[in-house]
Amino acid sequence: MQVDLRIGNLFGIPLFLDSSWFVILLWITYINRQDYQEWGLFLAFGAGLVIAVLMFCSVLLHELAHSLVAISQGMKVNSIRLFLFGRITGIEREYRTPGEAFQVAIAGPLVSLLLFFLLGLTSLFFSTSSLVGELINRVAEINLILAIFNLIPGLPLDGGQVLKAAIWKITGSRFVGVRWAAKSGQVL
Repeated sequence: MQVDLRIGNLFGIPLFLDSSWFVILLWITYINRQDYQEWGLFLAFGAGLVIAVLMFCSVLLHELAHSLVAISQGMKVNSIRLFLFGRITGIEREYRTPGEAFQVAIAGPLVSLLLFFLLGLTSLFFSTSSLVGELINRVAEINLILAIFNLIPGLPLDGGQVLKAAIWKITGSRFVGVRWAAKSGQVL
């Protein structure tokens, strides 16, 4: 049985952590520490943990962007549940227009791209051989990967939602948009 841990509220939206996140946190910490072994065991694990936590923060900001755009369109977001790539759950109504669907879908990847660019600019102030410079670069890369991955045009990814909105706009049928985006997701 899967148990989610409630960790608080953001903008009135309950925030839950999937129980698998702790395993993922340890795994990401371990994987990333391998890249920093030349700094010694303590700093390598510390760097891995910082990267894992900042990745969590990046996913949270990505999902929060979706939620805030949905709220701005009059939708109620019942919760955000985070696992490795995050997800919003419990939007109370369907999108009324393809424009609404597009705006909510694209918000997360745009925030991830914005974080990539801001972190990339910030990294210019640090030596790439410094610990801080390395960490900033790694988190910037993670945000770029998060944005690109989420823009793959197949459901349930954000890119699939964008494709659904585009097909809906072109054909006038939400169901045709869903069908195309679902088939694209199956192919990918």
